Amino acid sequence: MRYRPALLGVLGACAIATSVAAETPAVSSQPRAIVELFTSQGCSSCVAADAYFADLAERRDIVALSLHVDYWDYLGWRDTLGDPAHTQRQRDYAAAHGSRRIYTPQIVVNGTEDFVGSDRRSVDAAILHSSLTVPVTIRQGDDTVEIEVAARPDQHAAPATIRLALITSEAKVAIARGENAGATIEYYNVVRAMRPVGMWDGDAVKITLPQHEIMPAGIDSCAIIVQEDTPRGPGAIIGAALLGNWGT
Repeated sequence: MRYRPALLGVLGACAIATSVAAETPAVSSQPRAIVELFTSQGCSSCVAADAYFADLAERRDIVALSLHVDYWDYLGWRDTLGDPAHTQRQRDYAAAHGSRRIYTPQIVVNGTEDFVGSDRRSVDAAILHSSLTVPVTIRQGDDTVEIEVAARPDQHAAPATIRLALITSEAKVAIARGENAGATIEYYNVVRAMRPVGMWDGDAVKITLPQHEIMPAGIDSCAIIVQEDTPRGPGAIIGAALLGNWGT
């Protein structure tokens, strides 16, 4: 059975929590890496990467996120999961990595290393040698979701943004036009929105988000990402978590 991480409603305003109930069980685990795949339904080269990503999405030792871009829409098929914000995130990565080009399929591991998305050997090796240095946990409270980002002893910790990604864990799409016309492709852990919910500067942070707000259609999972900020763009991802078994 394919592992499906947790469901989370639309999260609006956040508040710093004074405490987290000790009896509330944590439903996250510490992953070794976060993998972001930039892909498109209009890109024939992406099919192999999407198949590889399906395997990554089943792993519990990583956070695997699929971000559909929109710049291949001109080929005759508008990506039904595409978002210009994902294209911008990929551009921001390119700038941070000193590159002038973006492409699909591309995988970024921990915000710092990028590979052709179908290059299993290189990506698997990068994951094997990865570690996230800041523990992140998520708990389900009474009508709340409670996030804890641990402190790091390093006195020179770089400022980081805590981001929430809302996810559709599985989507099957029949593609009628473009390079993949006639294909039906299954996509996993598709990011539908990503937004900042807090900041981290090396000290422990606790954030409480409301569970009760109306959940957008199709959202059944979420991830928390703690990513360093640099003058050139997004830096290293130092902590991450998935929220699982929501409402079960």
